[in-house]
Amino acid sequence: MTTKLAPTQTEGLLSDIVERLRQVDPNLCAIVLFGSFVWTPELARDVDVAVISTAPLPLDAYEDAVNDLPLPVDIVVLRRGEKAGRLALALRVGVCLWGDRNALREATEEMPVPTFDEARAVLRRARDYLQMGLRQSDPVYRHMDIRNAFNALFDAARLAAMCFLDTEETRWGELRRSLPSPLNERFRRIIETLHVAYFYHGQYPHEQVADAFDRWQGEVATFVDELERLKGAPQISA
Repeated sequence: MTTKLAPTQTEGLLSDIVERLRQVDPNLCAIVLFGSFVWTPELARDVDVAVISTAPLPLDAYEDAVNDLPLPVDIVVLRRGEKAGRLALALRVGVCLWGDRNALREATEEMPVPTFDEARAVLRRARDYLQMGLRQSDPVYRHMDIRNAFNALFDAARLAAMCFLDTEETRWGELRRSLPSPLNERFRRIIETLHVAYFYHGQYPHEQVADAFDRWQGEVATFVDELERLKGAPQISA
């Protein structure tokens, strides 16, 4: 069974994590929350945290400090100035729980721009989440996996938009405003339906989940293909 936390318990858990990690490493610069706990703490199975330190300790030292909390805590360790690489996207949309935001900014600078192949990989991964959810007998896990499936479709569209615009910008509002018409309106529909309604609010069609997923996966795949086609099209000079 999933451990479900009330809002006050969630705040207490995060405060406890910060305090314990600070005690174990006096050289910490920042503690960053990322992953599912940022968006849906009531459904998260674990807590993903990145620690940035001027003199990082072995991973075991951090894990031992938080190994008896209500939820498992997965920790990524970065030395200050070290680039987060492919983790940069997750950290950029995460939450700095404590410390110097400049340390987080340094870790996520020069984030590689995603590729269309990566967008399609996330698109395929979305179906894995769906199948996991449909097999679940636990309604909490089922709901979480299905929401993640629809959100992965949104993420695929976002990665494709980043690739098309050749940008490290991750904020979907800025990406939408930068896309040409009518692609911006198609992306707006993807955001409002998949990310906001289906993922945030859980308002997906519960009785026709598979049909809705197939329809949206096809729509996002077409969106990705169209962006790639337009990006590769020869530009006509004025």
